[in-house]
Amino acid sequence: MRSKNLHYVQHTVDITQGDDPDANWAEGIIQVDKVLSEELGRTIRNGNQFRLVGYGANLKGFAGSDDLDIGFAGTAAVQFCPVTKNSVAAHQGLYRQWLKQKSLSGTVGAYVRYDDFEVGWDGANELSPSRNSQIYTTGMGDTLEEDVVIYGSSASGGYVSLETYYNNLNPIALTSRTAFGSIIKTAKFEDVFPGQRTLIMPTSFTSQTETSTLPDNYHGGIANGDITWLPSGNHLSHMTGTLFFYFKGVSYHAATIPPTNPDELRMTITLVYEGWSSLAPTPNKRLTNKSASKTLRGKR
Repeated sequence: MRSKNLHYVQHTVDITQGDDPDANWAEGIIQVDKVLSEELGRTIRNGNQFRLVGYGANLKGFAGSDDLDIGFAGTAAVQFCPVTKNSVAAHQGLYRQWLKQKSLSGTVGAYVRYDDFEVGWDGANELSPSRNSQIYTTGMGDTLEEDVVIYGSSASGGYVSLETYYNNLNPIALTSRTAFGSIIKTAKFEDVFPGQRTLIMPTSFTSQTETSTLPDNYHGGIANGDITWLPSGNHLSHMTGTLFFYFKGVSYHAATIPPTNPDELRMTITLVYEGWSSLAPTPNKRLTNKSASKTLRGKR
């Protein structure tokens, strides 16, 4: 069997040790399609489903960090939108509306390059202004553009989410009742658009302080952060190239005592893909002369 060519997407961020274990010490957007486009030297569209086969994160020291002695541990998380019938239909619906508006403005065609339909994560985590696509949600006469994102409650003049768009257009059916008005059974779901899913990646780069020596020294150092590989022949698909990540760390200080010299480490999130495929609706294929003649003969 022919082996597959894997594509590595890496996102790096510097993290300063915080004093609140409940807070995100780092968070932001990973735009997978942009990283892949930079790697391959061609446009990889945001509107794809990406087939993930491995993921992981690691921490390390780096030259120029503010301080590094005992380091710290924590958990990185990457959130994604699952590929389901409803999430794909939501993306296709807003994509068609966006494309029609681009057509009316005359900004589509063979000579318009790089204008991809790109969506942010939510209203607080959009793509850069030069990348996030906008749409006039109410159509003709609408003078307020909204940025297109995946999750969150839509706000006029701010952003419109695939989640709100699809759930509002497809409300779930009312519960069935008996002849006396009693509910037979409630639905197992509240909305038709899928909620976000989270991949968890524990990682550490830390040591222990030995106070019996003078001066203190450090021992028992440990670093971990392996890649988790999915079983052979399996993959996890996420919708669009837009992901959200965050990191929560373990602080050795009480929440009321901020560290005087917080350590700073560099975190790298690694995502491994075997490929991707378009979310765009498949156009109807025209019948060839040969197949059309067969169809006509079959109807006689």
